[in-house]
Amino acid sequence: MFSEVRRMEKKGLIFTNDNCISCNKCVRVCTSPGASFVHIDGISTVVQINEERCISCGACFALCEHNARDYHDDTIDFFEDLKRGEDITLLLAPAFKASYPREYGTILGGLKKLGVKRIISEAFGADICTWAYLKCITEKGLVGKISSPCPVTVSYIEHCMPELIDSLMPVYSPLLCAAIYCREVLGIKDKLAFLGPCIGKKYETDDYMDSPVHYNVTFLKFMEYVRSHNITGPDVTDEIEHGLGSFYPAPGGLADNIRWFMGDDVPVRVVSGKTFLYGWLKKNKIGISSGNTPFMLIDALNCQEGCIEGTASESQRFLEDAAFMPLIKYEETAKRQKGIHHGIRSSLPKRDFIILTSSLRILTFRIIYAALLI
Repeated sequence: MFSEVRRMEKKGLIFTNDNCISCNKCVRVCTSPGASFVHIDGISTVVQINEERCISCGACFALCEHNARDYHDDTIDFFEDLKRGEDITLLLAPAFKASYPREYGTILGGLKKLGVKRIISEAFGADICTWAYLKCITEKGLVGKISSPCPVTVSYIEHCMPELIDSLMPVYSPLLCAAIYCREVLGIKDKLAFLGPCIGKKYETDDYMDSPVHYNVTFLKFMEYVRSHNITGPDVTDEIEHGLGSFYPAPGGLADNIRWFMGDDVPVRVVSGKTFLYGWLKKNKIGISSGNTPFMLIDALNCQEGCIEGTASESQRFLEDAAFMPLIKYEETAKRQKGIHHGIRSSLPKRDFIILTSSLRILTFRIIYAALLI
């Protein structure tokens, strides 16, 4: 019976493995009530995860001393499908270049050798996301809203605080903005894979209706595979120019983008960290839901150090600030680009294009439409 419970437990996105000694620390630290609980079977106790309640915040990973938690992603499926000759375009989180600046080019070159057709930075989608936020704020008057790029934050609100669903900014995440642009404007028909540092991004490949993204490949499992299979090749970089979206992985990266275009005095509140964010939301939910907040935007992130501290990243990369310093350089470079002061992505095609903006999951939120001539 014990092994059967463990087998069933491994069906969820995050699961308990055989290292668990039922110390219950993960139960106490869990941010979503009922997501992590103890099952008693005779004389044995097993810590289970209710996949309907788990928001993939990663709190249990950070606290567990026994490496008793693991998660599912699509790394193996991604590489197996490449071997089978599937046409795949890679959407790359900007945190990857920041986390692996030395190996970045040769790893991407290795992926090209394996058959990846195109490599496009998600930072490009972040630029589109920033544009949509600016449009919502300045033209639609949507102020005091909670940012929606972080899938874990959105999942927490859906599971634990549904009264704040209408307070989420109705804009796709940078990943989905990039994916939609690839489909609708660039005409890319390949399967789309996302390489990023977040376990919860799988919500955008699995739970989102008709998601254009097929694979969530995480840094941790991806780098394990790359090193064990010695994947390398000629130096390659991503293919589409991008601007300040490259700074999104930093703590308050979205807030910095908004301030850059609207002014440093714009009241954007940055709230991050699973041990602080969710308590803050509880204390302020009445003011937020009623629109009684002094902030133009609340930039909310599950991970304290932003996406460079993602739940599926290699911890030493952010503990030593190894990933943060490159982001500063990318931001400075982007701000020097010609035309960056005059609006988002001056180099985007000069044509009408449509961004369908919604919050993370179409089943939960109403879709609104926005178009911009650029």
